[in-house]
Amino acid sequence: MEKPTDTLHPMKFSGYHQPKERPVEELTARVGPGTPCGEYMRRYWHPFLLSSQLDHRPKVVRVLGEDLVLYRDLSGDLGLVHKHCAHRGASLEFGIIAEHGIRCCYHGWLFGNDGTILETPGEPPESPHRHKYCQGAYPVVEFQGVIFTYMGPPAIKPAFPMMDAMVMPDNQMKPYLIHSPCNWQQVSENSMDPFHVAFLHTRVSGPQFSEVFATLPIIEYYDTPHGFFYTNARRVGDFVWIRMHDHLVPNFSQNGAIFENVSHVRYFGRPGLTRWVTPIDDTNTAVIAWRHFNDRDDPHHQGRPDDVGVGKTDFYGQSNEAPYEVRQDSPGDWDAWCSLGPVTSHASEHLGSTDRGIALLRRRLKKEIDDLAQGIEPKALEPLSSGTIPTTGGDTILRIPANGGDDRQLIREVCQKVAQAYMDTQLLPDAERRAAITALLAPLNTADPNEVNPDHGKIFEFKTVG
Repeated sequence: MEKPTDTLHPMKFSGYHQPKERPVEELTARVGPGTPCGEYMRRYWHPFLLSSQLDHRPKVVRVLGEDLVLYRDLSGDLGLVHKHCAHRGASLEFGIIAEHGIRCCYHGWLFGNDGTILETPGEPPESPHRHKYCQGAYPVVEFQGVIFTYMGPPAIKPAFPMMDAMVMPDNQMKPYLIHSPCNWQQVSENSMDPFHVAFLHTRVSGPQFSEVFATLPIIEYYDTPHGFFYTNARRVGDFVWIRMHDHLVPNFSQNGAIFENVSHVRYFGRPGLTRWVTPIDDTNTAVIAWRHFNDRDDPHHQGRPDDVGVGKTDFYGQSNEAPYEVRQDSPGDWDAWCSLGPVTSHASEHLGSTDRGIALLRRRLKKEIDDLAQGIEPKALEPLSSGTIPTTGGDTILRIPANGGDDRQLIREVCQKVAQAYMDTQLLPDAERRAAITALLAPLNTADPNEVNPDHGKIFEFKTVG
């Protein structure tokens, strides 16, 4: 048997000596009722279904490890209740929808959308059951074709998180939902790993979006009361492209334009998508997002709203819709995060310098989960004076040629000024914020901002999307 002669280097052909166990991550992976992470996740609103997936019948859904039934009653209101009837346990997927609520098919008990028992027709009028028991139920909000729920303690229910990107003027929002057969965290972490874009989406198997992504980015992370945002910067000829990214704990993210080739100066572009990663249970996840379509951020109309919906979206690599052989030749995000296994093993990883965002996110999640276990509630997302929750996701492109000095330091300094401008204007309404950011950033150009970038990248279109 070959034995190592240098303990500082791994052996060749050392599969036999590698650890055989891959212990799964427990604290942040388990989301069922009563688990530490499950309790933490229940302090937030989560999307779990598209409106288009619900018809006139009750629908079984699974969220945070709980089996539930969603329905729209005859008055048009939504109800989300525990699957099994509080009386004898029959499934309410076979319930009869009423004017206000749902009636169990087995013995006719009628439940309001809030879980109160409205009728117990087989019981005597003086029966205490209506006032003594209830059906488990959760509040729901329907917004722009997406259905959200809050599954935590009713007394501390936070306001519905209305992000500024959800009410942008002159913007079409098209929702999509894509299932991944793996734990929520390995899907969510993808957005805090900007370096994967240069490799997975560009260098390894060829460009999947724009060839300008091949340049390794310069990243600066910023802590916020609710998570992080980061600047993701590249030089493209005489232009500096700063891609802003939001990641709010536990599972919300926004990135810049889907189709960007850095051809023109632009200020405060807004996100190409607004996304949540919702745990179905420990080993199944739903990515639920809106794609944004507007003339400001996609002036050439490369986005395809008709390709966005249940199980699909209009940019590459987000599902297993493409044939397996195609995905082997050019794997996408879905293939990467699902290939980690049903629940990833953090103990088996070897994090490097490009994984700083992952480490920051994991520490933040663990701290907030631990804090909650000690009775410290996570800070609720609250709208500011603008009436919405301000975000940063989007793109700013400036014309700043290299000056012969330390170009990386120059780009870092530019990023800091851009980040500061975004933060200084976050109390302003949308139109005022756009104008203020433009006024703050326009003087940073050191060459004519009206020129087209001759070094701009080619955007690649795939016939097969998903």
